[in-house]
Amino acid sequence: MASILVVEDNQDMRKAVKAFFLREGFKVVDVASTEDGIDAVDENHFDIALIDINLPGKSGFDMAEYIRGSYDDMPLIALTARDSLDDKLKGFNIGFSDYVAKPFNLEEVLARVRAQLKNNYSDQEIIQTAKLKIDPRSMKFWVDSKEVELTQLEFRLIHILMRNAGVLVKIDDAIEYAWGEQSDLVDPPIRVHIAHLRKKIGDNHFTLIKTIPGTGYILND
Repeated sequence: MASILVVEDNQDMRKAVKAFFLREGFKVVDVASTEDGIDAVDENHFDIALIDINLPGKSGFDMAEYIRGSYDDMPLIALTARDSLDDKLKGFNIGFSDYVAKPFNLEEVLARVRAQLKNNYSDQEIIQTAKLKIDPRSMKFWVDSKEVELTQLEFRLIHILMRNAGVLVKIDDAIEYAWGEQSDLVDPPIRVHIAHLRKKIGDNHFTLIKTIPGTGYILND
């Protein structure tokens, strides 16, 4: 599950954005000010941040400058009514990855978030075993050279297993990687998703993904 930080002082808008991305399967933390946003990024890992520019106290520009100074690789998307060319140029120069003007359509914001997350996988290498291949940059997965469609959760589960091929991946670690800290929001019966993965990769005899009862899983390929 990708984690997203929403920094927006308008409570109704902030709640709407949070609810939308929770429904889309994201882990979401929402705050109303730059100061709270800075505390959040210091205390948590986020894959991406949506930041309003007109915030009380320090502006969204100030927050972007702080993040770029400490967490350079995090994609940042500005959500703001300040859509003049000067503001956009300032935002891009500070380090915003994208700029969405208010009022916005949440489906468009989702598409932009997904595009940024794909781009942010660019430093992750393709992993290939005897039967399986995964490319985090394009979020594609192959079984015996044939591309197989996976859900986001399945993709993250097989990714952590392939990253640790031949090594035990504990249940808690797999859940944390795939669902994030708010795993209770989506009620993750991990064995069900592992069963779906086995079916998609043709692991009919449970030899590729080995279950260690009560402990975790090992990818043997």
